[in-house]
Amino acid sequence: MLTQLIWAHGVHHHDEEGEEEGHDHGHEEKTYPVGITIIGIAAVLLCSFLGTILPIIFRNKSFFREDTLLFSCIKLFGTGVILAVAFIHMVIPAGQILTSEYTYEIFYEKYTSFAGVFAILGIILTHIIQVYTSHFLYKNNENPNHQKSSDSSVTIAFDTEGADITEEKMYQNKNKNLSAIDGCAEEQHGLLHMMESKEKQIICYLLEIGISLHSILIGIAFGMTNDEELIALMVALIFHQFFEGVSLSSVFIEAHFKRFTAIIIMIFVYSLTLPIGAVIGLLIRSAIESTDKVYITTQGIIDAVAGGILIYDDLVNILSRHCNSNLFKRGSITRKNAQLIAFYCGIAVMAIIGIWA
Repeated sequence: MLTQLIWAHGVHHHDEEGEEEGHDHGHEEKTYPVGITIIGIAAVLLCSFLGTILPIIFRNKSFFREDTLLFSCIKLFGTGVILAVAFIHMVIPAGQILTSEYTYEIFYEKYTSFAGVFAILGIILTHIIQVYTSHFLYKNNENPNHQKSSDSSVTIAFDTEGADITEEKMYQNKNKNLSAIDGCAEEQHGLLHMMESKEKQIICYLLEIGISLHSILIGIAFGMTNDEELIALMVALIFHQFFEGVSLSSVFIEAHFKRFTAIIIMIFVYSLTLPIGAVIGLLIRSAIESTDKVYITTQGIIDAVAGGILIYDDLVNILSRHCNSNLFKRGSITRKNAQLIAFYCGIAVMAIIGIWA
């Protein structure tokens, strides 16, 4: 998408300057007024909101529970959308941007693989954040439970020390020990469930950061577009935001947030990031040349980093976890095939949309 914008705003602009002044171009490019862009922003805002709110509205319905085939297919369809967006709409275009002659010489002559480097940087950054947050999460929740178990053992030993060893007393002590073990096992199970939910919540935040960063960038690109690409780009972004919102919302539902505030914040942040970026694009449309080296290079770098973040989150935290879950493993081959087809369809849809955006 950004590559097309460079050609629309930059390369084409430079080619016109290089032509002779008296040359007749045949016809002028069709341009759209700001009002069309504003209508597009409103449409994208609405579809972003619907994409995130619909899974939440239907989450308590029997046909849209987490263990239903419909929910899993929609989730994996959105997962495919995110993966295709990361590669087709972010990393690859970032490489084309950074290797164009409108960036700095180091990017297009001395080393032409910076897009991959920045994408890997995004992956490493996300991995480090997740590893250390998970480490401190387990550590902070493990110590109190360990102390509590130790206290229970000491209490039992104290009660039995010095007592008459009778059959009735031994039976009572045995029951106490079994109760302590059962209680400890129950606490461990609840603790693991809690830590799993917290890990999913961390994944949600990381995923939303990557998606929001990307949405702001493509919003700026959309706001700066005023030529014949605008309508096709608008339609593509409507589909893009809707299905990406469905996937993001599905992941948030699975995280089981205790407070509904987190989901509300997610809805508003996701729905508003692209329109905010589009408004910024409108404001800078006439103020900054889109062929400026700093502008183009910065977009390429940020797009590559955000793409790496999405690739890691999508493959490691969503797809891998889903395919390794007990629900997926216990499912029939028909159920698995349906989910995988949905995943591949999500990739295919965004690949096709990539023709225009």
